[in-house]
Amino acid sequence: MIEDEAQIRANLSQLLVLHGFEVSTASNGQEGISQALLSKPDLVLCDIMMPVVDGYQVLRVLRQHRSLGQVPFIFLTAKAEGVDLRRGMVLGADDYLTKPFGMADLLAAIQSRLKREADRKADLQAKLMKHRQALSNVSVHEYNTPLNSILGFADLLIDNYNDFDTEDTVSMLNMIKVCGFQLKRSLDNVKRSELLQGLTPSHNSYPYYSTGQTTITTEMVEKQIQTVAYRLGRVVPYQAAVEESVLRLSDENLKIILDELLDNAFKFTESGHSVTVSGQRQGADYRLTVTNQGRVFKREDVVRIAPYVQFDRGEYEQQGLGLGLSLVKKILELNNGTLEINSLDSQTTLVSVLFQTTNPA
Repeated sequence: MIEDEAQIRANLSQLLVLHGFEVSTASNGQEGISQALLSKPDLVLCDIMMPVVDGYQVLRVLRQHRSLGQVPFIFLTAKAEGVDLRRGMVLGADDYLTKPFGMADLLAAIQSRLKREADRKADLQAKLMKHRQALSNVSVHEYNTPLNSILGFADLLIDNYNDFDTEDTVSMLNMIKVCGFQLKRSLDNVKRSELLQGLTPSHNSYPYYSTGQTTITTEMVEKQIQTVAYRLGRVVPYQAAVEESVLRLSDENLKIILDELLDNAFKFTESGHSVTVSGQRQGADYRLTVTNQGRVFKREDVVRIAPYVQFDRGEYEQQGLGLGLSLVKKILELNNGTLEINSLDSQTTLVSVLFQTTNPA
């Protein structure tokens, strides 16, 4: 509790203690901020008009602090003008009690705000539990699939190495390598996703993901296609026609976007169909489109793109961690680009990304 009038401070503190609360007091805003940073209170009661630092300044500081930003904050004040109430609410105050007030009103306000905060934390915990369960369900399958193949081929080579000719041995070693690439990509994407979801302009990695320029060419796209095909161990017919242009994002970020879009297109293209990659200038922008024939993507699912979210899980056998499109979306946001997904019919899906260019038309 932060209150500059000693008698009020002492009386309220004593009454709150009698009602089972642990109370720390401060006589001005500066002292209150220091105590809050040290003790991490469950709730703050604060006067407005105080020497040194007033209540509005206290609220502003606490709301900007990561560990105290959600702590319930109740003003105790003689200032009851609408403009004063509005100012406090804009800064993030949870409630107001106008002096003089009764103990019953104070207790009701405290209990209400503590319950609301408890409900918020419970809801957050439920969401975290759901997220962890989704992560566990997806990651266990995704990690075990290549690991089982690696262990299986390794056992065959160890236990029956005399039974295989050179061609068979090389083929199994190649499959071990492919599975290793798949596993490494999954782990790399988990690390990259965690970094990008919490990335702010003050982070050391922010410039790496939000600046740079590179040239896109058909040759570059075809090279990435071969990389994806090798990693998946699958040959898919494709056509690539990409207009050369200089884009406003780094070479590494463009490769990440291409890799994720092509990986999805290859995985969800049905046998006998092909993948098409096209790119062309559109004024000051550049549109890259990847088209595949097979599983469709619902337009309404675009807004649901997020880490570890997989669509139509009950209908399809899922591959991957559900990180690819969320990585693409986040990198595009950091580079002023956009992602569009459209299914033209029951089989054809177009995934388009719009980049900024360095040489406007």
